[in-house]
Amino acid sequence: MKTWATGLVALGAFVLLGTELQAHHAVASVYDLNTEVVLEGRLTKLNYRNPHANLLLEVPNEDGSTTEWTLTTASTQVLGRAGVTRDSMQPGEIFRITILPARNGNPAGFIRTLELGDRAVELFFRDRPN
Repeated sequence: MKTWATGLVALGAFVLLGTELQAHHAVASVYDLNTEVVLEGRLTKLNYRNPHANLLLEVPNEDGSTTEWTLTTASTQVLGRAGVTRDSMQPGEIFRITILPARNGNPAGFIRTLELGDRAVELFFRDRPN
């Protein structure tokens, strides 16, 4: 009986650890964790929902055109702990955001740091996945 219980505990630990590793792996497989890009632009849309909130940011280019970036955040729980709520960001506002860019070159990224007013909110820690 003891061997069966030990095996069950080991299996449970493996499943839980595998879930945590998979969550971090998904971010690493889509976004370049070794590169940071700073964007400044106008918020056009905010989707504040689980598992990850996302926003659309219209960023001006040097030639006068704009590019719409699709940016993903940490979970709404992480946002809430950092003091970021659905009402913290409104369409039309200008934001400065540091992202981990998409590996495929598309205008997309995972938000590392979000500047809200006079404070910068760190949302992704390289040594601790969200």
